[in-house]
Amino acid sequence: MSRNVVVILDQKEGRNLVKRLCRKYSVRIAEFEELVHAQVNQVGKQRRRGLWAEFDDILDRMDEDTDSVS
Repeated sequence: MSRNVVVILDQKEGRNLVKRLCRKYSVRIAEFEELVHAQVNQVGKQRRRGLWAEFDDILDRMDEDTDSVS
């Protein structure tokens, strides 16, 4: 993900906050960043073609990771 696009992830305090919330909700920071990156890639487009499919793919992989841990 390009830096400075999502300021909260680029600043130490903000990143620590996101990490803390990710831990609280059992979400890996890398997966959160992947979801954010998918959205950022759509900025400026009139149609967000493929965004839901990309979200589904990321969330499905998150579910698979959770299932393998259980």
